[in-house]
Amino acid sequence: MMKTRTNADWLQELAVHGEQQEAAIADLRLYLLRAALYTIHRYRGERTQLAAAEIERLAEDCAQDALLAILKRLPEFRGDSRFTTWAYKFGVNIALVAARREGWKRVSLDSLLADSDLSEWPFAEVTPVGDPARAALQGEVWSVILDVIEHQLTEHQRLVLKAMVFDGVPMDEMARHLGSNRNALYKLLHDARRKLRAHLEARGFQVQEILDLFSAKT
Repeated sequence: MMKTRTNADWLQELAVHGEQQEAAIADLRLYLLRAALYTIHRYRGERTQLAAAEIERLAEDCAQDALLAILKRLPEFRGDSRFTTWAYKFGVNIALVAARREGWKRVSLDSLLADSDLSEWPFAEVTPVGDPARAALQGEVWSVILDVIEHQLTEHQRLVLKAMVFDGVPMDEMARHLGSNRNALYKLLHDARRKLRAHLEARGFQVQEILDLFSAKT
């Protein structure tokens, strides 16, 4: 079983050299491995069809990456929470990114990107029943968004916006598929959003109003 440690114990034992540090690192790595395994099983989704051995390997890699990140950022820990709570977030976040990346490896981006149809109404689940005025306003805004995407964005801006915002393709996977890099995609996405915002505001819609309109709150 993992040794019970206070926040001060963790910081002290991870910082020293010798058996104490080795024991603390071993316990922390086991803790991170459990976090990674749970996250991968929980969030792998339909796309990530991994065998048990593959899941174990992926979790081991994630735990090691999380451990290295924690050791590097130990001075940033301020004690606002338990050390294990702070560390757990590293394991979960790194494993979540890895699970998503594995999932997208099994998706044909050529097929996904070839389907440029955005006409399907995506907000029915956040439209309260019996609120026709809100539903009508949502429809009006969505029509404007579609018109801007179709007629005001460049082909590359349209492609990146649809894939990353509407289809949820990770930036790294999109960059790999296009033979591009994160900075180029950031600029394309930034410019696309700027154009979209400008045209919506020109037609009388403010950003906060749109966010409230499509929020799940009734």
